[in-house]
Amino acid sequence: MTKIQEKIKTAFDQLEEAMKAQQHLDEGKIDEVLALTAQCSKFWRVLDDEHRDFLNAVRFAIEAKMQWK
Repeated sequence: MTKIQEKIKTAFDQLEEAMKAQQHLDEGKIDEVLALTAQCSKFWRVLDDEHRDFLNAVRFAIEAKMQWK
């Protein structure tokens, strides 16, 4: 695994854990989730469809203030 792939995996793992913990619904932790989303988004050009779909779902859940399931 290349360094960039490791960075992407780490960032997406952190974002996934934050979403599972419903941190996007917590006013005190939303900034952390938004920062993780931005960190993942910077790799958009090299992401596969699965990662892009995940990011779009995260953005939708944040905007709609929906629980992550």
